[in-house]
Amino acid sequence: MGLTDFIDRGTNVIKNLPYLYEVLSPMDTDAPYSEMNSHNYASKWKFTDMIRSSLLPIYAPFKGVPTLPFEKPDRPPIEDNQQWFFLNGICTNQDVLKLNGKALADLFGRTIYLLHNPSDGIVLDLLECAVGRTMQPVSTLDNSVAAILEQALEAHTKVVLIAHSQGGIISARACRILAEKLGATERGDWLKKLELYTFASAATSLDIPAIYAEHYFNTQDYVARIGVAGNPQRFSGKKFEYDATGHLLNTHYLPHFTANAYKSKTRARSRLFTYLDPRRNGG
Repeated sequence: MGLTDFIDRGTNVIKNLPYLYEVLSPMDTDAPYSEMNSHNYASKWKFTDMIRSSLLPIYAPFKGVPTLPFEKPDRPPIEDNQQWFFLNGICTNQDVLKLNGKALADLFGRTIYLLHNPSDGIVLDLLECAVGRTMQPVSTLDNSVAAILEQALEAHTKVVLIAHSQGGIISARACRILAEKLGATERGDWLKKLELYTFASAATSLDIPAIYAEHYFNTQDYVARIGVAGNPQRFSGKKFEYDATGHLLNTHYLPHFTANAYKSKTRARSRLFTYLDPRRNGG
């Protein structure tokens, strides 16, 4: 990262601080699989532990991305040789990750394989978003995601990666690693089988036209504003926005997405929206 780019990021982080207090607003506990509703967790202790892990800093910069047990929809999952992954964002312990995965599984009728980006607590997570998670000396997170995607591409006709928040930073770097590794080989066509969909991406760039991508963001979401919303010209793929606050995936993004509220300034159509399972409730 050059000095000019570093200064630009710092300026953007400070300039958008007035939006920070609304990252959890509105407090909608009635949204499907809301992260704020204690009843969506296995126990009150699980809900309390989620809050504790979000607030207390536990810095672990060299962790890889473990794959958790997958989540399936309530009805029989669609089976068509596709593999779908979800990579979480800030302040997400394994219980929240499973809740995100369950919401996505029910929306798309797919088995969702969970990739856990370990949280370091809200303060450090936001700091990492501000400067870029991939500045860590050994990018084990990025490399492990790239390796998982490469293995999936070898075995499936389509691979879909959905990333939220800080997961957008990791997925952008992982896709870059993958593109550099495969692009100059006979396996370069594999990139055409990969689709990346981000919500509230904290990344500041993604320039990989070979990979199909769509990016969704709330215009008043602080994390998105220091990421994709503040740097739309640096992103390959389609951008979709909605004038709303809030940063949580289940509470603040997926309800707007299923209502088809996100719109492109170029009037592009959302491919991800066409993947919604018509068998879901309300479909």
